[in-house]
Amino acid sequence: MLGGNRYSQKGKRNAKLEKTYGNVQPGAMVKILGFTKGSVIILHRVVSKKPLTLNEITTQIQNLSPKYTTELLPDDKIPCHDEIYGTTNYNSIAEIPCENQPGVWKKRCEENGKYGEEFDFCILDEINNILQAVNTTDLQTKFSNLLQELSNVTDEVNITTPGNVQAVVTILTSISNVNTTVDETDVGNFLQTVNSVISSASIETWKDLTNTQNEDNPNPPSSQLLQSVETFNTHLKLQNDTLHIKEENLELRASRIRQNNNTSFNETFANFPIVKYSNLSVNVFIPAEEFEDMPSNVTVITIAYPTWIDILPNTTTFDGDFLINGFVVTITLNVKKPVNISMTFSPRNRMLDRNTAMCAFWDFSGNGAWNDTGCTPEISGENITCNCEHLTSFSILMSPDSIDDPALRYITKIGVATSIGCLLIIIIIEAIVWKHVTKNKTSYTRHVGILNIAVNLLVADIWFIVASAVTPGTGACIAATFFIHLFYLALFFWMLTLGLLVVYRLLFPFHNFSKPTMMGISFSIGYLSPLIISVITIGVTYPRNSYTRERACWLGWEKEYPLLAFVIPALVIIVINLIILIVVIFKLLRPTIGYRSRENNQERETFKQVVRSIAVLTPILGLTWAFGIPTFQKGSPKAFHYIFTILNASQGFLILVFGTFMDKKMVIAQRDASVNQKGKKYN
Repeated sequence: MLGGNRYSQKGKRNAKLEKTYGNVQPGAMVKILGFTKGSVIILHRVVSKKPLTLNEITTQIQNLSPKYTTELLPDDKIPCHDEIYGTTNYNSIAEIPCENQPGVWKKRCEENGKYGEEFDFCILDEINNILQAVNTTDLQTKFSNLLQELSNVTDEVNITTPGNVQAVVTILTSISNVNTTVDETDVGNFLQTVNSVISSASIETWKDLTNTQNEDNPNPPSSQLLQSVETFNTHLKLQNDTLHIKEENLELRASRIRQNNNTSFNETFANFPIVKYSNLSVNVFIPAEEFEDMPSNVTVITIAYPTWIDILPNTTTFDGDFLINGFVVTITLNVKKPVNISMTFSPRNRMLDRNTAMCAFWDFSGNGAWNDTGCTPEISGENITCNCEHLTSFSILMSPDSIDDPALRYITKIGVATSIGCLLIIIIIEAIVWKHVTKNKTSYTRHVGILNIAVNLLVADIWFIVASAVTPGTGACIAATFFIHLFYLALFFWMLTLGLLVVYRLLFPFHNFSKPTMMGISFSIGYLSPLIISVITIGVTYPRNSYTRERACWLGWEKEYPLLAFVIPALVIIVINLIILIVVIFKLLRPTIGYRSRENNQERETFKQVVRSIAVLTPILGLTWAFGIPTFQKGSPKAFHYIFTILNASQGFLILVFGTFMDKKMVIAQRDASVNQKGKKYN
């Protein structure tokens, strides 16, 4: 139980406070946690053997002073306190000044009285000097020089820390509001600075700025910067008919449209150097008739930005869960007039359902959000065309692929629980009959494979349950994702090992490896390969914050596609094992080819053998996962999702039935083991 006491003095009253609280209830203890600045609030914790009410506490503290008031706080919302940042209320931000430079360090008070991550809001002296000049000089006459100076600084110095980025946003916002014309040099310096602060290296900084923004100014800094670019562009006066500026993180194309020239605006943006944005493109088209009634020398300015995909929030004014999935494009005219435009976007993530695409513009009102008013989407092959009735900053948003079906969740839970139980039974049975079924090398290797398949699937299922219970984005979520990836890969590679063993015994019946050699090959394939893949995957993508998904503990798909590190090996193994199954079937059918006149019994027996082989090998070789391939196609029928979910949630049950109970050697071994146990008991 925590309280905050308003107290007018600081000093030697701790002992008196503790004595007073000690009288609240027999066995109760009090600990003074600290004082806020100015000793206005004293934080304390009262621990008692039995629950205390607010009245019981306040009645006792009245003996000390009638001016005391007490507030009870939940344990997860208590204030934070440490020697450096002092005492701060829950969800508030504490600040301390930077050493030897302007700005502050910030920490947010999070749950359970613990401060969160420390944020660097210190400002370089060069940036701070420009910031001070912006606030104190006549910008109308000095802004060009300040832009040149700012461009030079950002080109020479790394300014991707939160303090420097926020200062630059403030500077550019002030300059963009200057009511005067700007030339091409000014625009170049302005965009050079914008290019520096929206680099890939600054993406996490923008998230930190959003998480630590002042409650008095809820508009995200990214929204402020985007608006400043739009505003500044409207002041441009072209010296020539066209202007083209391309930086690493943005590209500008401006054209003067002369009246009665029957000229349309048609520009395509593509081929940005950053690999993860290199597949993006957008075409902006404004038909000539839109310029007919406008003043002469209308200037159209368009800027495309790839990195804004990962900087701007996904908040929308419409319902649903959406991701930005294309270039952010700013389109402005130097005259105020509604214009109909057409934009064709290539999606960043082509696996998302194009039928969910929304054409939206960034609405600067309120806290800023994506708004689809006046825009309609149209599917154009692999791309999305947006037809909009106005100008501003646009992009396409798509819903992440997730089928929220309660029946599927219910089937998954029951299937996984059943699978875990069946896998435990398989492991127990294998332990009981191990000596009876591993008398030769082939049988030994086969049962080692089945046992490892059962163990890996069991561990993967357990981690699957853990992942569904932990919070996405936490350390526990990262760990769960890693182990799910590792053990599901190990499951597939052990299935591959068994498949290779089957085809090896069929094609080379008289060739033998020694048992140590077969075990060495099996364990290298079964564990070393998945370990290498999973370690490389987390090593490459985790530092770039793309390892897991935002809303689930599983490999990410929005950026850099770490999920491919599971999908590609799994699909390759499924194809290999499918080929192996076909080889087995042909091997079984081969003796009957050309002998149609033989008895029907032989054909029926062969048919039964084929059916039995398919039933046994399909779950053991992981071929049930092949039913998941159609689910990769967005908008695929739900029937595929049901089949895939049922088969794979119950894979443990299928292996128990077809891999254990339908194995004649296992049945005989179980019977022999049972007889031996009874004999020992009788003796």
